[in-house]
Amino acid sequence: MHPFLFMALSAHAEPTETAAPPAGAAEMHRALSARDGAPPCEDIEALSEAPVEALLYIVDNATQPPWAGVRAAECLTQRHAAEAQPHIERWVQGADTRGFALVAFNNISAMPVEVALPIARAAINGPLAADARPRLEKVDNDEIQALLK
Repeated sequence: MHPFLFMALSAHAEPTETAAPPAGAAEMHRALSARDGAPPCEDIEALSEAPVEALLYIVDNATQPPWAGVRAAECLTQRHAAEAQPHIERWVQGADTRGFALVAFNNISAMPVEVALPIARAAINGPLAADARPRLEKVDNDEIQALLK
């Protein structure tokens, strides 16, 4: 792996528990780094035997290019929200993870309701409530709408 792929931890994320990148993370990072768009999440995830762990590692550790972590967050929120729920809740509660929080807000409709509700609750009670509310108001889910009242 090239050392520049995963530079020092960025200021916007907590480190993952894994000191070394999970298998396939470097290949996933390369795919997510494409300037003109990344392949579908399914193709990216096929590059690792532990795609959720690898995507979380990329979100938490990749600093360049800046869109690689955001694209990893897209895959996590769209396809693995239940497994990544504690991380997503942390994103929506931290001003320093606003970019990842916006990804979560925009993909909350794709999440199972039992995952989306605690994330929405954390968002509207956190520092990013002003960002969360207008996005959550567009979600067609009575339980989420009830949280906003």
